[in-house]
Amino acid sequence: MPLPAQRHVYEQEYALSRDKVWELLSNTEHLNRVIGLFPIRSTSFHFHNTDFFQELSAKVAGVVPMRWKEHPFQWVKHVRYDVVREYRGGPLKRFWGGIELEDADTVLPDGSRATKVKLFAEFTPANVLGLAAIPIVGVSSMRKTLKYLQTYLQLKEHEKDHLLPQQAASYKVNTEELDRLLTELQKISGDSGMSERLREHLLISGDDQVIDMRPFELAKSWDMERDALLRMFLYATKLGITNLSWHLICPNCRVSKAGAETMSGLKPQYHCDFCGINYEVNFDKYVELCFSVHPNLRRAYKQIFCVGGPSITPHIHVQLEIAAGEEAVFAFPEVPELLKLRVLRSNQMVSMVRQQVISQVKQNNIAYTESHESWREHPADLASRQVAAARTDDGSVQSRLQMELLYDEHGWAIPTIEQPLPGTPIKLVNRSSQNVIVALEKADWEDTTVTASKVTTMHEFRSMFSSEVLAPGQQVGIENVTILFSDLLGSTAFYEQVGDAHAYGQVRDHFDFLISWINENKGTLVKTIGDAVMAVFEYPENAVKTALDVQTHVDEFNRKHPSETPIIIKMGLYQGPAIVVNSNQLLDYFGRTVNLAARTQGLSVGRDVVISKECSERPGVQALLSSYQVQMEQFEQKLKGIDEVIELTRVQIKAKAVEAYVEDGAYIRNTLYGDKS
Repeated sequence: MPLPAQRHVYEQEYALSRDKVWELLSNTEHLNRVIGLFPIRSTSFHFHNTDFFQELSAKVAGVVPMRWKEHPFQWVKHVRYDVVREYRGGPLKRFWGGIELEDADTVLPDGSRATKVKLFAEFTPANVLGLAAIPIVGVSSMRKTLKYLQTYLQLKEHEKDHLLPQQAASYKVNTEELDRLLTELQKISGDSGMSERLREHLLISGDDQVIDMRPFELAKSWDMERDALLRMFLYATKLGITNLSWHLICPNCRVSKAGAETMSGLKPQYHCDFCGINYEVNFDKYVELCFSVHPNLRRAYKQIFCVGGPSITPHIHVQLEIAAGEEAVFAFPEVPELLKLRVLRSNQMVSMVRQQVISQVKQNNIAYTESHESWREHPADLASRQVAAARTDDGSVQSRLQMELLYDEHGWAIPTIEQPLPGTPIKLVNRSSQNVIVALEKADWEDTTVTASKVTTMHEFRSMFSSEVLAPGQQVGIENVTILFSDLLGSTAFYEQVGDAHAYGQVRDHFDFLISWINENKGTLVKTIGDAVMAVFEYPENAVKTALDVQTHVDEFNRKHPSETPIIIKMGLYQGPAIVVNSNQLLDYFGRTVNLAARTQGLSVGRDVVISKECSERPGVQALLSSYQVQMEQFEQKLKGIDEVIELTRVQIKAKAVEAYVEDGAYIRNTLYGDKS
């Protein structure tokens, strides 16, 4: 006779906001470590018409083997999550459990409300041993979860809320060597606060937190400037405090699937078993730089304690499994960014757009009458909105519109919708013959990862890790990068007039001048070509500011390096996709964007910068230009080797006239050196 399931529920209020409780409990990988669960091993994924699960195994206490089918976690962010596990052999037959969160009446000092936490679990024993194991392992884990939250409150009381509760330390740290290296790090970075915070982290945090460290996430937790902390990690790696590694992120689920210790170890293509896709390496989004503690200081071991908790995919606000012929309803979250609906594996999507007023949305086959505040269903029955009641904080009832979205064998009935208002009930109806897992996720990628595109535009990285290059013959795409070129006006005549030795010294000093402004504005030198400089930037705003700073301060440079013929610099830049390759053991950039940047520099007449019209119209660039004394001229130009006519903008610096540097005052722009090159 089958043994009955046992249901256990624990409820408790905590003086923490719902956002913070969610952050703590949704990190199931760390939580499971601390409450004493066992590391697991993933064997395979299974995707059938009516089933969707992962085969997992573990050894309880390192001895008793267990195998189970784990279905994907389901959750509504900041509200609830649950998971189902079906065991094959062993003491348990099935487990279903999770958490539910809601605001409590208690108001906290920061104005937020305390949180009511509900833990629930249903254990189905397979045999008598399972009956005995439920209170020893299962129920005990629930109590330890409550204690986990209490421990965090104690950390907060001691102003250590940037830390997480930890297991009792079972590792050793070479503190003497760590302190010696951190002293060196502090001398380099000049910031004792960052090095002290790193020391605390490496001494106290568990293995999962000192392996594959993500600087931007730590910067948020430590309340520090992101780029400064990233630079500190680069210096720490050079000193031997940390090691770096590269991780490949799946473009669909946005989870790290593979990695390499060096850039040359990256393969051009990878596979995600969960999503069932192959994807190519892309520096902008898919290649991430992480850091791990150096084994000479501390031995840390990479183990897995959870494969599907919500924190693994923090960009997903809602994830639900909907059986064939069934439906699911959730309230649309209050978020600042645009979201989208996506069916896992098939990747069928519903995009969301913002619109102020919609009188009629023909492309969606829905008509909306603003005066009546109602939606009416089209004959195609593709979607509908129905009035639903929602109770506000003051107890009044306010009518809301329920949105219904249909999914069938052909995918979503509607490709694009207006993003619903927060709290709008969303009904998802699965009319297909298969179970589906639907994710409501951020449309854009979060800027929380240190991408290869980002770090390879930093001069600290290129100067300290010049050996980190791609394998010979390998090339990697970047969707968006900004290339800047500079050159000297009339360089041939310049050498003729001042002599080779003096000219060489002046050009070398001008390189130092340029590189200092490139580094100042978060760019990096790619190479010098004769008298020209090629630099790369992550964002066009930084490249434009570099050019403006150079042209603003070039007179000052000439005063410090007096010459009968002053330096006049031509500059041009362009933004767009590029190819990264290994060229003579250095990262170099090739492609149309590089050619366009070189051609725009060729149109510069000196003391100016030529940029694309599109670049000049970016809000960030507009703000920059308004803060400098410039005059702008828009023009069109057919560039050599480029098919179409390019719209460009010349930005001229209103600086002191160059005549001041010429004794007789004779100066003709563009022909100062008798050369228009």
